[in-house]
Amino acid sequence: MTILLLVSRSVFLISVGLYLYYFSRRKKNDVVIQTWLTIVVGMFAGLVSALVDVNLGNYTWDSVRISFILYSMIIIYSLWKLFQELKKRRH
Repeated sequence: MTILLLVSRSVFLISVGLYLYYFSRRKKNDVVIQTWLTIVVGMFAGLVSALVDVNLGNYTWDSVRISFILYSMIIIYSLWKLFQELKKRRH
């Protein structure tokens, strides 16, 4: 479980770096899909990290519940925006 925790935190940090990179390139290049995909992957990695911390006993479920709900809402919103952008590109 600790390896999964390390991997999820690493993926989260890489996603933050990629998000900052894509955010700085948004005017020059069309990177909207990559930006939303990076947000989805990063938020999913953060969600997995929080759940693994609860499983390892580092945190209790009561302390992680709000962040779990927020992560889930951001993931759903990001997926919706990603699919909207993909639908726009198909036409």
